[in-house]
Parts: sequence; structure tokens; C-alpha cells
Amino acid sequence: MKYKVTNKNFIQLILNIKQYFNNTSNKTLFKKRNIIKLIEYNNNQYVIKSFKIPHLLNKIVYNFFRDSKAKRSYENSVKLEQLNINTPKPIGYIEFNSLLFFNDSYYISEFFDYDFEIRAVFKNKEFPNRKIILEQFVQFTYNLHQKGVYHIDYSPGNVIIKKIDDNNFEFSIIDVNRMKFIEFDLDLRMKNFSKMTFDKDDNEHMIKIYADLININYNILKEKLDFYLNEQQKYLDRKKKMKQMKNKRK
Repeated sequence: MKYKVTNKNFIQLILNIKQYFNNTSNKTLFKKRNIIKLIEYNNNQYVIKSFKIPHLLNKIVYNFFRDSKAKRSYENSVKLEQLNINTPKPIGYIEFNSLLFFNDSYYISEFFDYDFEIRAVFKNKEFPNRKIILEQFVQFTYNLHQKGVYHIDYSPGNVIIKKIDDNNFEFSIIDVNRMKFIEFDLDLRMKNFSKMTFDKDDNEHMIKIYADLININYNILKEKLDFYLNEQQKYLDRKKKMKQMKNKRK
């Protein structure tokens, strides 16, 4: 067993994580490959993410050669805090393993009571304060890039937003276990944008704002974004075909 916490006051929570996680009174926030639950501890709310137990080969890989998703979630969140990038405040992580095999792992953070995902804004052209939100989203993304934060899963469901007032919104990123801290070139900046939306008008609007922030010609950025949007569409098409083929074999 390996664990780490930001504060010794959470040691009992981390050591008894399975008991807290399996409490039937908890609210399940997400349940697919991984499971996310909302719990209460010492009169405060926290989120526990339980990662799917890996297959046999990865049980060995994660035990000896690679950091677990729980550990990466924790360490990346701590790094984001140091960079003044919003993400739910990290509390700790814990891994359970045997002599040879890695088993299950958990990551804990404070509960961030957000109002909506950026996904909702992209899907609804009539979303309240939409223009302001998109402008501030571009600024938030630019800030990530300037600080060298490459969120590999930078997608509409992983940007959450809290409304402060009609003119100000607080942006945070989640699902941060797949992340690199590197220097961005123009291609990586646009590649990072390409998973957000295929809407032509929204992309043109956002790239114009981004071009002003980075002080570069809009057409240069648009050409690069169009390339990565095309690559992203090809990837999604391949993924869809593979899923269809898999379903036919069943």
C-alpha cells in the first residue's frame, strides 16, 4: 500500500478509503470505466475517484514501471495549484498492491460545486452570457498554454465552470491524470483546441481571440486548427468503425 496526503488530518480518511467509498449513502457522480462518488468527511464534501482495476499485464506495469492514474492525478493537481491553475483541491491518493501486482487505487479531492461544463455552452447557441464565456474560456486556455500545461484529455467534459456573476466565470480542469508540463509550439496549441468543438463559427470566433492574445496572424492559426480538426475527425471515425466491428463479432 502506498499513499500520500496534503494534510495529516486526512490520513484516517485515506487509510479507510474503501469504507468511505462503499458507504451506501454516498452519491455516485459518474460510473463507467472509473467510478466517482461524493462523500462527507468531518462535515465537508469530498470527491473520491476509484480507478478501474487494470488487466494482468498492466497490474505488473503499474506495480513496477509506471505511476498509477491516482498518483498522477494527485501530483498533477498539486502542480496545477502551484501554477495557479484551477482544479478541485487535491487531498490525497492511495494504491493497493501485492508483492507482484498492482490492484485498485483511489484519488481524493475537495468537491467543487460548479454550475456547468463548457460542453453545455458549445451545444447551446442561446446559452446565457455565451459570448463572454467563450472569450474567457479562450483566455483560460491561453493561460494553460503559456504556463506549459498540456492537458491531453482537454475536452468539453473536462472543463467545468462556476458563475461568479454575468461578466465573470471561474474555469477549472478535471480528469488530470494524463497531463504533461512542456513548452507549447503553435501546432500543439491548436491540437489542444481540436477536441472541443467542430462548430465552424465557434472555432473562428475563438481563434480570432487567441490570435490577438498570442499576437500572430489569424490565418496561420486557422490553417493549423483546421488540420487538427480534420485529424480528430479521422480518429473519431476510426474509433466508431472499430466499435461497430467489435459489436458485429458479438
